[in-house]
Amino acid sequence: MIALLLLWGLLATLGCAGSQAGTSTVLPTPAPEDALVRVGDATYSVDLALLPAERQQGLSGREQMASGSGMLFVFEEDQQLYFWMKEMHFPLDIIWIDGQCRLLGVATDVPTPPPDASNEEIPRVQSPSPARYVLEVHAGEAARNGLQPGDTVEFLGAIAGRHGC
Repeated sequence: MIALLLLWGLLATLGCAGSQAGTSTVLPTPAPEDALVRVGDATYSVDLALLPAERQQGLSGREQMASGSGMLFVFEEDQQLYFWMKEMHFPLDIIWIDGQCRLLGVATDVPTPPPDASNEEIPRVQSPSPARYVLEVHAGEAARNGLQPGDTVEFLGAIAGRHGC
């Protein structure tokens, strides 16, 4: 956990957790249109963030995201995770998922930071316990779909049988 906190401190100091003027934007791993994640009774079409640079970029800098879609972050092992909303343009629900493909918890309606917020001023959202996957969807989706801790998560379509769930 200390190493992860040090990494976050380094990222905040370097300003690496999102695109910045003069740097290129990292695009997520291309996912076929039928890359799907089912959580409980809800199914989302997802982009994938598999590599460290893709996970670092996430949805930062995107102006919008289609309804019923999201981004799936895949980590190598269960670990305490911290996410932030640097350069985000719309609020999110952040869904924490463990290596047994169970929903651990949801950070609901995570707001965008003020445009002039420094890296140090942007809050970090912490997983409730070690997680292996994170699914980001539009704010309000988790409540609208009745997602609850303990719900089963399944990867479908092009990502079925991959990445663990």
